[in-house]
Amino acid sequence: MSEPDNSLIAEFNARRSEEAFAALVRQHVNLVFATAFRQVGDAGAAEEITQNVFMTLAQAAGRLGSHPTIAGWLHQTALNKSREWLRSELRRRKREQVAVNLQKARAEGDSVWSSLVPLLDEALLELRDADRLAVILHFLEGRNFQEVGSVLGVGEDAARKRVDRCLGQLTHFFRRQGFATPALTAGAPLFALSSHAVPAGLAASATSAGLAAHSTTSTLTLIKGALKIMAWTKAKTAIVVGITVLLTATTGTIVIKAINRSLSKLETRAFKTRAFNGDRTFVANLQEVTGTSSAESVSQIASNYFVSKGIDFRPPKSIAYNDDQSLLFVKATAFDLNAIEKIIRQLTYAPPQVHSKAYFIKVPESDVESILKAGTVVDTKEKNMVEIMSPAQTSFLLRGLRSTGAMTLSEPEVLTTSGRQTQMSVGDTMVDLVSTVFDDGYTLKMTVIVSTPENLFANVNIWDEQTIVLAPNNSNDGKTRLLVLVTTTLVDQAGNKFHSDTPPFKRTAIPSQ
Repeated sequence: MSEPDNSLIAEFNARRSEEAFAALVRQHVNLVFATAFRQVGDAGAAEEITQNVFMTLAQAAGRLGSHPTIAGWLHQTALNKSREWLRSELRRRKREQVAVNLQKARAEGDSVWSSLVPLLDEALLELRDADRLAVILHFLEGRNFQEVGSVLGVGEDAARKRVDRCLGQLTHFFRRQGFATPALTAGAPLFALSSHAVPAGLAASATSAGLAAHSTTSTLTLIKGALKIMAWTKAKTAIVVGITVLLTATTGTIVIKAINRSLSKLETRAFKTRAFNGDRTFVANLQEVTGTSSAESVSQIASNYFVSKGIDFRPPKSIAYNDDQSLLFVKATAFDLNAIEKIIRQLTYAPPQVHSKAYFIKVPESDVESILKAGTVVDTKEKNMVEIMSPAQTSFLLRGLRSTGAMTLSEPEVLTTSGRQTQMSVGDTMVDLVSTVFDDGYTLKMTVIVSTPENLFANVNIWDEQTIVLAPNNSNDGKTRLLVLVTTTLVDQAGNKFHSDTPPFKRTAIPSQ
């Protein structure tokens, strides 16, 4: 059985023991990394979040009390850090994944375990703190019931019963979300699918990050005091001062050593600040987050903002903005430039506006076959077919249908942003859409769910202005079929077509699926 967390924290607080902190990391790094990975779906981001969590642990160690485990605290902190990270562009990807998984889960019955993984942490938050801790310890950290009981102050049998009761509550949560979930048991594969292998070296890097954060916090006051008594009369730009503080426990003596070293080599990098042609998201977002007006210099606003993010911008470091080319030129160290690149990527991102128009059309059964030959059939499912048409093919089809007795029930339209789920309807028929624009600015991942007696579904790639046709394989009444067409067009802020130039693809072709 591993050493209790409170003992390790006490040792770390008392002696700043690197061994104690490293032991805490080893005991919980799997939990933290897997939690972050479930939330963001990106291994690199999960590593970064894991390090941030243990940095927070090092800074908060003195306030964590005497509980024998901090697993629950780490799980909550990992969720908080992950949610902060998800405010960036990956939030849209997770929404799309959950929407698709929900439809697949409803269609596949009890083969839903992988679909439940993104919702596991929300389900755990529905439990009481002690119950959530029991599940985390047993399933996510692999503790046996004797160890779980020891942490919770109950017997082994009581711990087992508590976990079994929690499984019932989790089952109820998933069913409320619309999943046809069988009863969760200790042998259910959900928790195995929720675990992810920790990258090699992550425990060591997380330990180093946490210790560095703790060292920075605990010596800040001493460093400030030291700087006040040092005679900085003619400090040179190319010199920085490293301060080593040695605390002698018996005498309380403070020894301050100043070490001169050359400033890291500077380099200049140009950053593109447009997400798409004609877009001014970077400047607008920068002004919004800093609360500044358009009258102020972009380079000065950016410089102040980077400083607020912890980047040192003293001379000879510099920054300049070219408005004509939308380029930000920054002269700084490679470390600073990498940090600035992440900040600019967040400020530059702007989901394009997506205009979607749906056509709900009742078509005579005799015309269905010719319609399904008009475009390119990309998918044939158990209940429906999916076809992609070019703008010309769609226009020709709609003109032909009006002359054959087809009945157009409704033509709803909606304007939304990339990755955001939206809905259109006619009568009892509902269409849920998630349109996500790829980095090339022309290709869209379209997830379309039509809630009718047939429950039609499509998950395909299309190009700007192309149309998806969903057709049930069979007619309900033997005379007509309800076809749903969805045409998607990228537009600018004024509602005009986003792409006015010739697209880099043939109009009659379709993107790879």
